[in-house]
Amino acid sequence: MTAAAPRPVVDPALLNGAPAATQWANLGYWPARSYPEAAAGLARRVGRAVGLQADDVVLDVGCGHGDSLMLWVREVGVRRAVGVEPDAAVVAATNARLRAAGVQGRAEAVQGRAEAVQGRAEVVQARAEAPSILAPSAVLCVDAAYHFDTRQSWLTDLARTVPPGTLLGLADLLVTRRALRGTAVRRFAARAGIPEANLWTAHDVEPLLADCGWRIDRMVRCGPEVLGGFARFAARSAARLALAPRRGGWRALGTAATIAALGVGTRVDYAIIAAQRT
Repeated sequence: MTAAAPRPVVDPALLNGAPAATQWANLGYWPARSYPEAAAGLARRVGRAVGLQADDVVLDVGCGHGDSLMLWVREVGVRRAVGVEPDAAVVAATNARLRAAGVQGRAEAVQGRAEAVQGRAEVVQARAEAPSILAPSAVLCVDAAYHFDTRQSWLTDLARTVPPGTLLGLADLLVTRRALRGTAVRRFAARAGIPEANLWTAHDVEPLLADCGWRIDRMVRCGPEVLGGFARFAARSAARLALAPRRGGWRALGTAATIAALGVGTRVDYAIIAAQRT
């Protein structure tokens, strides 16, 4: 399996504002009063879509700087939340944040690529406080799966490592059939580190999940709320973002401008997807 281009990196402080207690880095669900509120809102909707409950053990793939792990523990009360991130420095900083927040006994981050997620269930099993917790009951991925190499390989491998009934929640990018007939979306994907194989349409989701071993329960399309909302947020923040190119300001602006140029619903869309391991 060839490696995909690195995931676009934007300094969380540019998005969350400084000083800020949060370090979210997803596109957010809008309208919202602030970026952190929008970002937390997107994560909450993924949790609600799968019906996350207090007795769940969560595997959060692409957990970023750990804000979602804290949300699952504090707001939902899950028994355990383990996040997977490829960057060792991010993992170390995230675990320090979790300790400072007082949730280190129930949440932690581990280093690893999503594509090598086999064995991640054993991470939860080995470190869970209660021996009855044998595997994650819910696997969540908030705004990251379209960067995996590839999403389909990840979903197939994941299905082999978790038991039937395991919940899957995704906040994920879609493209339209019209977009696949042109080149604009492919150029955008190449610049953003999105493998072309990950450009799926709303019509592809159910059969692809089925091929990978998952049964779709629900899909809610929300392109205007996610993509459109982030584009408007970036436009409002253009002056601040443009002054920090080395911290990803221009990358955030470029992403927003491309979304606007492609057209939400015309070439790009977004969805929150809930499924179960069959």
